[in-house]
Amino acid sequence: MRLLIPFLLAPFFLFAQQKYALTGSVVEKGSTAIPGASVFIEGTTMGTQADANGLYTLKNIPAGRYRLVASLVGYLPKMIFIEVPGKITVYNFTLEEDNKTLAEVRVVGSQDKTWEKQFRAFERGFIGESYDRKEVYITNREVVDFTEDDDAFNAKASKPLQIVNKTLGYKVTYFMDNFEKTSNLTSFKGLASFEKLIPEDAKQERRWERNREEVYEGSIKHFLKALVGNRLEEEGFNAFLLKPEYLNNLRRGLFFDRNNERHVAFKEPDLIGVVSEEGLTTVNWKIPMEIVYNKKRVARPIFVDAPYPYTILIPKGLIQVTAAGDLMNPYSVEMRGEMGKIGMADLLPLDFDIDQP
Repeated sequence: MRLLIPFLLAPFFLFAQQKYALTGSVVEKGSTAIPGASVFIEGTTMGTQADANGLYTLKNIPAGRYRLVASLVGYLPKMIFIEVPGKITVYNFTLEEDNKTLAEVRVVGSQDKTWEKQFRAFERGFIGESYDRKEVYITNREVVDFTEDDDAFNAKASKPLQIVNKTLGYKVTYFMDNFEKTSNLTSFKGLASFEKLIPEDAKQERRWERNREEVYEGSIKHFLKALVGNRLEEEGFNAFLLKPEYLNNLRRGLFFDRNNERHVAFKEPDLIGVVSEEGLTTVNWKIPMEIVYNKKRVARPIFVDAPYPYTILIPKGLIQVTAAGDLMNPYSVEMRGEMGKIGMADLLPLDFDIDQP
């Protein structure tokens, strides 16, 4: 199955180690304070809560461009684009009540086998195809409801999803905008806030660090960081540009095409364009790319000479990448194969740093 999973995650740009602070307020119409509202940098572990007067302070923010979000159950989340450091350091939010409700209240259990079946299908597409359900789970599953027809299966959530991931050591609050699954495509988008779980002991903390590294290795983030850093081979990636006529007509045989029938060889600097003052690299990449990550093996490889995780990446527009390997626009690259199978069980926050677990 081909999976395309776009997230509304705002990549950010890390510069020097200097950190900054933001302040502001969260109110509703009439300037009534909203105590306890969450204010967070979308897709990261950086967040806080408004105090009894609706005031917040968000500290230790590296320089960069972000999406700043304010939210609370019962209100529509509000998001603004910010730049740190910038001329503005005070950001005030006015939230509106959310009148959205589920079409009906579900009683989860044997009386509603249809919903249970739908929820299992949703879990496979949203959380992932292979994970430990005792380790990764949604705590408020009752907020999800489904619609389906011959063409698509859709899910909506009346409240933010609360996902506990004991494999990676995070609690994720996910404001799901939409989930859709068709015969050849699974996609979902939304806003994510990460919170690190507190380890029970040093052994569990080491386990989380190993698991985070395992998820990172061979990921799209890892690949793009290696690409802009001119380190594809050293990091374990074999990559070739793919002639477009072979995209949907791949001959199963050898990945390393010795006759050069379908591949266009390249070197990393061939694809690297201008680098902005903020450290954003433009990648001049126009046709699909075939990739294997040769530091992992798979039981059923696509190619007999490359028993490794296999991916096709397809450019869909202007591609800009941070030094950390994050896409400025998650929709600028379509992922088919291993990199496209990522679900919430394997999702790392944007401020995850492989060099600082």
